[in-house]
Amino acid sequence: MISYFLFFPFQIFAFTQQQSQQLISDDVNLYLDYNSGNIFDYAFTKKIGEGSFSDVYLGYRVEDQVPVVLKHIKDSYENVVNREIQILRILQGLPNIVQIIDAIKVNQDQSQNGYYNQVINQMIPQMETKNQSNQQKNYIATIIFSYQNTTRCLDDIFRKGKYSLKLVKNYFKQIFIALSKAHELHIMHRDIKSENILVDNNDNIIVIDWGLGQFYNQVKSQSTRMGTLYSKAPELLLKYKKYDYSIDIWAVGCMLADFIFKTDPLFSGKDDKDQLRKIISMLGTNDLFEYLKKYHIKFVLDDIPQVQDRINFTKLVNKKNKKFITNEGIDLLDKIFVYDHKLRINASQALEHAFFL
Repeated sequence: MISYFLFFPFQIFAFTQQQSQQLISDDVNLYLDYNSGNIFDYAFTKKIGEGSFSDVYLGYRVEDQVPVVLKHIKDSYENVVNREIQILRILQGLPNIVQIIDAIKVNQDQSQNGYYNQVINQMIPQMETKNQSNQQKNYIATIIFSYQNTTRCLDDIFRKGKYSLKLVKNYFKQIFIALSKAHELHIMHRDIKSENILVDNNDNIIVIDWGLGQFYNQVKSQSTRMGTLYSKAPELLLKYKKYDYSIDIWAVGCMLADFIFKTDPLFSGKDDKDQLRKIISMLGTNDLFEYLKKYHIKFVLDDIPQVQDRINFTKLVNKKNKKFITNEGIDLLDKIFVYDHKLRINASQALEHAFFL
């Protein structure tokens, strides 16, 4: 595989599996020190993204003009920011995962925040909307990533529809590689979707946006308000808080199904309850009730689809998608779309599936 990550020898973060496992039960703040970074080491050139909790810019490192991506995190809890940085450092050097090269903590005082707003408003005023031009933002930290030299994401490729089955296999094999490495280190992404999968000019995959990432803890309850509706696993929709890495696998399955069946999306609910109905209409109620009983999950849902058995996915084959359908692809989806998260295929097992051989 072509190596496309930019590595910086002055800042290497290496964690053993034992060390990452220790982070599961310990306070992540105790393991994080990033006060030494300096925002003056970087310059900004172009805004490329904006979300509820962050703004993303292209820029470069002043010392050597190396291009970078800067993610300014705003109005978020410090422990959440710390966890994202810690996760990125643990994932340093792993394939198909965005690479952190620096992290800068913003002191919560007027001068520091004033500098951020001055940089953004004066150096690149065209990036701010009319309503935001005079708004002061409470920045907490900046994460600097290696530049990937791409603006394409998996969603762009799906929308254009110009892809082959061979290319689909290549993309999703790389996604499973990234997740297998993360999951081995006890890290869940929790927001896998096509917009968070970059594709470079050589069709290499980069999994980005680990802001909702979390360390798996089998005894700790986790928030179920994670992920994108169409990609949410049943356990999230059922508010089951002891979920694990398999929520990422379900989300990958949703993307893969869209590419294979050319659906948009496969499960298209209006809200959490309706999303669950869409899933039940395909996977049936028999396995669902067994799942609820096994994990003692309380379940209240009106208008439950009267479908007892799961459908055969070959029923979704049509003239538009038939060239993408294989027995191996159907079998992989059958192993992904399972109510019981403990029985769902994992990333390492998926890589050994016949679909990728």
